[in-house]
Amino acid sequence: MAKSFVEKIKTSNATILGTVLTIPSPIIAQLAGLADGEFVMIDMEHAPMTIDVVTQMVSAYTTASSGAKFPLVRIPSHGVEWVKWALDSGAAGIIVPMVNDAAEMRAIVDKAIYPPSGRRSFGPLYAPFAQPDGPGSGMGGYFARAKAGEIALLPMIESKEGLQNVEEILSMPEVSGTFIGPADLRLSLGMSPAIDGTEAEFLEALDRIRTTAKKLGKVVGTMGMGEEVARKRAAEGMDFLLSTFDNGALVAGWARELAAARKGTTEASAKI
Repeated sequence: MAKSFVEKIKTSNATILGTVLTIPSPIIAQLAGLADGEFVMIDMEHAPMTIDVVTQMVSAYTTASSGAKFPLVRIPSHGVEWVKWALDSGAAGIIVPMVNDAAEMRAIVDKAIYPPSGRRSFGPLYAPFAQPDGPGSGMGGYFARAKAGEIALLPMIESKEGLQNVEEILSMPEVSGTFIGPADLRLSLGMSPAIDGTEAEFLEALDRIRTTAKKLGKVVGTMGMGEEVARKRAAEGMDFLLSTFDNGALVAGWARELAAARKGTTEASAKI
């Protein structure tokens, strides 16, 4: 069993897949932990999540998967409170939106990393509940994992400025890799918001970020919804993809099951 999200990626033979959790519910997180996929991104940026529910979701997902899967939290901003609360929940890592330059990244590192590399305050009170019992459990075990760099720190490159400064951002040793926000990146480049596109400038931007991350030994992921886009992004060398949303998966599952039942009842009625 991989000890960290980054180790999971680096020991996998294929791009790993995850789900965006937007419904503020520990039960949804628990179900996600029982489903397929290697990780989730609990989305505080675009969904109305409170940190108490997020903390419960982190624990529920980890417990349901017996510690085999990795809950990431996308925080809403660079504020110290969001960094601190998300990390103290015991999340396997945080995704930080709209990181534009090295100064912003250094400030985030300062909030996210324990001394001497940063100034993160010690107090991961809930982190032990997101770690199965055994070696490395408890607050002391969490602290050791954090000091060893096993908690992923993933800035989002999703602006023209971030693209220009991607090497300086990812060069920091505390940075685990990056998650590319395709919709905002496209908006910043003057294109329509979407998770995919064929414009040369967009594809060149994806390649520049991916190439830079690989050169620096960092992991890189993005959105990969549907078979075609997932295939394209995996072929380009993306390490991890968010390929489903909780609400979409629920609706699709309901539709599929109801359609099957309706087919049966319709066929039965035709025989009466």
